Amino acid sequence: MKQTDLRILEKFSFSPDSAIGALSGVACLEDYLYLIGDDVRYLLKTSLKNKLTATTAFEKVPLFESSEQQALAIFSKAEKPDFEALSCIIFNEQPHLLIMGSGSTEKRKQAVLYNPSNHQFKTLLDQVDYDYLQHCAALTGGADLNIEAVCSDNRHLYVFQRGNINHFHGVLVFDLAKIQAHKSLENSFIRSFNLTLPEINGSVSGISDAYFLVGQNLLIATAAVEQTLNTYDDGDVLGSFILLFSPDGQPISSHLIQSAEGKTLPIKVEGITWLESRPDGEVFLLVTDSDGGDSEVLKILLANSAFIK
Repeated sequence: MKQTDLRILEKFSFSPDSAIGALSGVACLEDYLYLIGDDVRYLLKTSLKNKLTATTAFEKVPLFESSEQQALAIFSKAEKPDFEALSCIIFNEQPHLLIMGSGSTEKRKQAVLYNPSNHQFKTLLDQVDYDYLQHCAALTGGADLNIEAVCSDNRHLYVFQRGNINHFHGVLVFDLAKIQAHKSLENSFIRSFNLTLPEINGSVSGISDAYFLVGQNLLIATAAVEQTLNTYDDGDVLGSFILLFSPDGQPISSHLIQSAEGKTLPIKVEGITWLESRPDGEVFLLVTDSDGGDSEVLKILLANSAFIK
């Protein structure tokens, strides 16, 4: 990888007391930017026309009716819903946001579909769906369920397991039309594949988010290297990658996130979304979770050379 393939354009930090939470997902839909934290039950929303700064005021959008009656606060690790995946999908011909829990505990088995046009939300995946995912060896390889990413090409839904414990990085592909027709995940299943991910100093990375770049017909994923022995506890972060795959999981290119001086940044990237095209490449937004420290939003450029197959 050439260092010029990936460049950080801007970076914004949010302190732990800013109520931003541990950022785990990011999405751009129409004229708005949405952020989600794994320890909150609301979306953070701001206009894309606003210049993003460390003091940007975000609207809090409750994800459940009961949330409107509760203080929109940050949850403890044991109580948090662990929303790890945020993605834009077309559902019933309308753009929606899908917010998906990791499924690593019973409190984390929920996936919510939010329609920004009418502010309505509903449960998309229920306990039966999560039980199917939990017992699907093609996804987990027999390890505990730990969903970290979901994305869509408008016809399929891709669900990613973070397999840094057993090095099994499974991906399941579902027929979105069947899900819209109220079929279960099991009855909407199309195929599965495994990803090969890079390492840092012998420690394997784990998928942390994904975005389907329809114009390039590519899966754009992020992967973080975290030294942990299970799917629940946090560990030392060594760095993060941006990875390009074909729709069937064949690797295209790998990009370690580094400073302008070429040093690996010890950040845990948890979310990615496409922002805009430029003559010299594609611009994405990344969000990081620093496990109690400052959360960050990074604007990065992937040069056109990164997409050469």
